[in-house]
Amino acid sequence: MSNRDLIIFMTLSFMWSLSFIFYRIGVPEFGSLAFASLRVVLAGLTMLVFVLISPKNRAGIRDNWKVLTLVGLFSAAIPFILFAFSARSVNAGVLAVLNASVPMISGFIASTFFKDRLSKKQILGLIIGVIGVIILMSESLFGSQSASSESSLLPMGYALLACVGYAVGANITRNYLYAVSPVAITAGSLIIASIIMLPIAVYEFPYGKTISLTAWVSVICIGVFSTAIALIFMNQLIKSIGPMRATSITLVIPIFAIIFGYLLLGEALDTPAIIGSVVILFGTYLSLELSIKKMMKS
Repeated sequence: MSNRDLIIFMTLSFMWSLSFIFYRIGVPEFGSLAFASLRVVLAGLTMLVFVLISPKNRAGIRDNWKVLTLVGLFSAAIPFILFAFSARSVNAGVLAVLNASVPMISGFIASTFFKDRLSKKQILGLIIGVIGVIILMSESLFGSQSASSESSLLPMGYALLACVGYAVGANITRNYLYAVSPVAITAGSLIIASIIMLPIAVYEFPYGKTISLTAWVSVICIGVFSTAIALIFMNQLIKSIGPMRATSITLVIPIFAIIFGYLLLGEALDTPAIIGSVVILFGTYLSLELSIKKMMKS
């Protein structure tokens, strides 16, 4: 993994962690489905600009539209809808833990269907990372909240299916779109996903309700920066370091989310959060097969 890839990895972690802040601000006013669908539609409109100004991107989309449709469905439309449903009754801590299963699922798919073998170090790093997320979210997982009740099992299943979607989309991108630029992949998949999500956005929009400027800013930011621009970085990482290591980013995102929650929302920074963050960083270090010595030399 090059220093450039590492910088993209950490920048993407930062951008996606902001999604938690944007969701906290926008979902109460828009509603889960409306916010999720508007996120995709705005991302698709953003990527439309890249298509209009680049003949190369248009050619990449035209030649690969069938595969890009699958990527748009598995990496955006379906997961966002599933997470919107699960978020109604499952607390954020459990969702974060479930979301951290993406690299494990991605690695399983890559090794089973695409013969992309994982090293023992990568597998150990992923396991340690997931343990770190569980420690980090221990209070939400094992507290007295209702997420552990039987009524939450189905919504948690929705979240796991969303994680499968992310993993499938990442592997499709890696194995079938290796000759397509990350911008064309992102533009094609998001534009197709936005077309699919547009009817939901129109139907679920809270007509007659006053939406604050802050909520509008949050949905615009999550659509433009935390989805469109972020997915360009993600597709670049998938092509560069592979789907399993790229999706390891889901192990790091909770760390940034906790920091932002502490700084911007006044949420507590407790001992499990600190310990879990350290464990996650160590697990990510192993799963990405980083070398401190090589990084220092370069």
